[in-house]
Amino acid sequence: MVKPSNEIFMRNYIAILLLLGASVSNAQLKLPRLFADHMVLQRDQPIKVWGWSKPASSITVAFNGKSKKVKSDKQGYFESYLDAQRAGGPFVLTVSNKDTAIVVNDVLVGDVWVASGQSNMEWQLQWNVNNWEDEVKDSDYPEMRFFKVPNEYASSPQSDINGGSWMLANEENSPQFSAVAWFFAKKNHLEKEVPVGIVESHWGGTPAEAWTTIETLAKTPGYETIADTIINPNTPWSEIEKENEQKDARKWELMRDKEGAVATGAQFVDFDDSKWTVYDLPCNCKMTDLTWLRREVSLDPDTISSVELFVSNVVQEAFVFFNGELIWSKQWNEDTKPLVISPDLIRKGKNVITYRVANSWDNNVYFGRPDEMWLAVNGSKISLEGSWKYSNAIEPKIPMAIKMFQMPSFLYNAKIAPIAGYTVRGVIWYQGESNADKPQYYKELFSNMIKDWRREWGYEMPFLYVQLANFMQRQELPINSNWAQLREAQTQTLELPKTAMTVTIDIGNADDIHPRNKKDVGERLWLAAKKVSFGDEVVYSGPSFSSVARNGHDVIVKFDHLGGGLNSEGPVQGFALAGEDDVWYWAEAEIRNNEIVLSSDNVSDPVQVSYALGDNPEANLYNREGLPAVPFKAEIKPQ
Repeated sequence: MVKPSNEIFMRNYIAILLLLGASVSNAQLKLPRLFADHMVLQRDQPIKVWGWSKPASSITVAFNGKSKKVKSDKQGYFESYLDAQRAGGPFVLTVSNKDTAIVVNDVLVGDVWVASGQSNMEWQLQWNVNNWEDEVKDSDYPEMRFFKVPNEYASSPQSDINGGSWMLANEENSPQFSAVAWFFAKKNHLEKEVPVGIVESHWGGTPAEAWTTIETLAKTPGYETIADTIINPNTPWSEIEKENEQKDARKWELMRDKEGAVATGAQFVDFDDSKWTVYDLPCNCKMTDLTWLRREVSLDPDTISSVELFVSNVVQEAFVFFNGELIWSKQWNEDTKPLVISPDLIRKGKNVITYRVANSWDNNVYFGRPDEMWLAVNGSKISLEGSWKYSNAIEPKIPMAIKMFQMPSFLYNAKIAPIAGYTVRGVIWYQGESNADKPQYYKELFSNMIKDWRREWGYEMPFLYVQLANFMQRQELPINSNWAQLREAQTQTLELPKTAMTVTIDIGNADDIHPRNKKDVGERLWLAAKKVSFGDEVVYSGPSFSSVARNGHDVIVKFDHLGGGLNSEGPVQGFALAGEDDVWYWAEAEIRNNEIVLSSDNVSDPVQVSYALGDNPEANLYNREGLPAVPFKAEIKPQ
């Protein structure tokens, strides 16, 4: 963009301040961390600027050729609103009092979004997202900027965050960005031709109650008791937090102590494991703490040209050894992969494979799946299922700290309260996995959280969210599982105005709660944004349930959001019927006149209908725009 002529005005303005003796520092005057070089401000809306100064001091806020004066209150807090701006820049923002001037350079005006939730929103491009390397090569867009709010928690609302900076999109920075937010922002930038700012405020493994105010939780069914313990703790939270931080630091020190693991000698061929427990892996065996697993294999190096080792589902972090040599250090966000073993490591006769595994999340170690544990010798697989030696007594036990970042309101206090009010176009949200154990409470909890945020921002900003993807083993029959109920609660949250839901029931991964297709997620969210936030006439949702009726033995289901019409590749899958006994059976389904006609030999008198019911259902109904149908469950009125 062309630098505007008012830049000269701003430079002269700053020069005058300096001549008058103002020092460019923040000793007496402070702005929130978000107000920093390379920031993006929201276009076409009054822009809130706030900060702290001496009590009852006069503050001047200057931007793009205009200035406003405001007075700080008795506590030194002040806020002002810049007039709505058209997209453009770079500009300079200056905030000053009689002693100090803070100058923020390279400020753009465009569209700003908060990207929040748990790990699927946190998931970075570089964490093996599909085609991420090619995407990074096409990431030099200096008018796209990302700000990552630090991972901190607090027992009471904070006024500011303790770190973070605005990062320009380029090949160096983009691998660290939220992948979902990246694909969303890129569409926004290219289609609307404006700068885009993303404020990333997320944390993996966090429930919605952690992002909600404690006052709201105290009035939310299912959370009243825990809210009371937060408000009235038996021990001051400062003491609990200090002790907990020490435990957590020790846990990670032990887990990632490569030197300590090697020093045990438990990886060597001749290590005495005769007193270790024998487990028939894979199994549901209880394995905890710093888990050591050993397996012997007999090999003849004279006949071997290549060897690869593979064990799936190694949860969560691991050191992998072959004949005492460390061949891989697996981090929590890395997929397991075939490991090439150098022929130089192979001995004649006895060879030993050793894994040292630890799980920071819940201290329960998982290891392997059927048909996914093998040693490939010269291309031929040798199964590694069966007897493995196990011990968790080689190293000290892992101290299990409380997950403070999951505590009700703690993330709201540290990661939302300090940024609430920063003028944004809306929120994109991907969360729900950590609430699937209590789906009955989620609709009201999630709705209340959205209302909380809107109240704190002071306006009803659009809130766009992702429904849970398909995950876990596919069930033989439909089942109203916790994940299915959580999805239903997410759908019900659409009752709130200016919300939209992105369906991902077709792009999940049965074996991984973190599906790597983030592009479709981000781009589907963008379609929702175009409709809800920009008012564009676009098809932004897949078919959504409208009504159901009986027609003789058939059940007729009608949909909204048809777009170009109902569509499926092959026979329609995913519909089910149930009678008064509440037992579900898959139904025969056919598209007729943009309606679904259902029947089932197993259900003579259906009273309920569902689509995509279960953790990982086979479901293939779309509209012709390629957007998947929304899972649903509904009652059928009697004929």
